[in-house]
Amino acid sequence: MSEYEYPLSTGRSNILGTEAFRDLLGQSLLTTENKVVILSAYVKVIGVEWLKEKLINKDIKCVVIARWDKSDIAQGSSDLDCYKICKDNNWQFRILKDLHAKIMLVDNKDLFIGSPNLTGHGMSLIPVSNKEMGVKLDATSSDINIINNLIEESVIIDDTIFEQLKLWKDKLPEIKKQSFPSFPKIVGDKLKENFDKVWVHNFPWSKAEELFGLSKKNINHNVLKKNLENSKIFKWLINKLKKQENNEIYFGKLSSIIHNSLLDDPKPYRKGVKDLQINLYSFLKKIKFDYLEISVPFAKSERIKLLMNK
Repeated sequence: MSEYEYPLSTGRSNILGTEAFRDLLGQSLLTTENKVVILSAYVKVIGVEWLKEKLINKDIKCVVIARWDKSDIAQGSSDLDCYKICKDNNWQFRILKDLHAKIMLVDNKDLFIGSPNLTGHGMSLIPVSNKEMGVKLDATSSDINIINNLIEESVIIDDTIFEQLKLWKDKLPEIKKQSFPSFPKIVGDKLKENFDKVWVHNFPWSKAEELFGLSKKNINHNVLKKNLENSKIFKWLINKLKKQENNEIYFGKLSSIIHNSLLDDPKPYRKGVKDLQINLYSFLKKIKFDYLEISVPFAKSERIKLLMNK
């Protein structure tokens, strides 16, 4: 047990953000020797593929339990093909009615509890993800008994159930996402997001080249562009550019602005800040926004400039 995992000897970690939760869980999975249990309301292929990568070449018992409510499958909140990945790896895939918990138990020892589902957004397996929180605990015998009872309560999925569900989904009519009118302006103005401060997890976790280089991922450029444009880090950047003379910031100055804007405690070192900035720049260069320009004018440092009033 590391003093950094349980700094106050309380038997649990600090509150972990999205990436810290994923990384600590990943470390535990890499060293597992016996058994892994994942309870997650939503389960997506990208999440189960990540789990497979952590458990590769390990002959252990693994149980994945999802909710698989009708709406989860119909709307794509969970993927049916997660079952196939589990089956190919000799793992059990189960469903538990009304499940909303997110619990991961490794070797009946490391217990992870928090808000992340085993999805791309939940585990920060895609560049712009959810704002999740969780903790790592030492599992007690009572904890283990409760989880074992949940396993017993759940229903194991087999080929027959999978094929029937697949047929059911294939016959569904097109389901359009419901849209709602905006809040009244006075309410919307009060609820505006604060773009003065950001967290490390608001930044893309990888360079664009790493994401686009993974051929197994089907990437829709238009969807990715829209998601990035609606992300907090993008809006934070536009907000900062608007406050600068000529609506431009050079690389070194932006590194300093990022460092001063981070809410994380402790903050990453300067090199870590620059890595975050490089990741963000890589997506801006790859996707390209007609109102943003990244250049090196007069052979100086790299500059990002807002070309119009966004």
